Amino acid sequence: MQTESGGDDRRADQGSAGLEPDDTFRTRLGKLDSRLREINRGKVVAEEPQGRSAALGLAFRLAVELVAGLVVGGGIGWLLDYWLGTLPIMLLLFFGLGTAAGILNVIRTARQMQAGVSTSGVDLGPDDEDD
Repeated sequence: MQTESGGDDRRADQGSAGLEPDDTFRTRLGKLDSRLREINRGKVVAEEPQGRSAALGLAFRLAVELVAGLVVGGGIGWLLDYWLGTLPIMLLLFFGLGTAAGILNVIRTARQMQAGVSTSGVDLGPDDEDD
């Protein structure tokens, strides 16, 4: 059907079938939901990686944190030396700052990883502080 403005009147088409637009949408949504449940019924959800692969991933993450600090610090130092004409001074200074920043990033990341490990419900043994 066309309205007075010349556009399609889709609401009139859906209303003529006896269903309101919201009812049609809800019906289609319900059918889609039931089909998705049927499809996903037999699937197994992948668990988080554990064991050696997870440890290897964490080790690579820590290594990247350290190397990134070294590269950024060294790069800034080299650029400053190039622009200022003081070849080894800024490179050594910023390489040292990049090393310190990389080590701090590794420590911070390791602490976050350690804090993320859940120990609830696990008996960790007697504490020396409890005595």
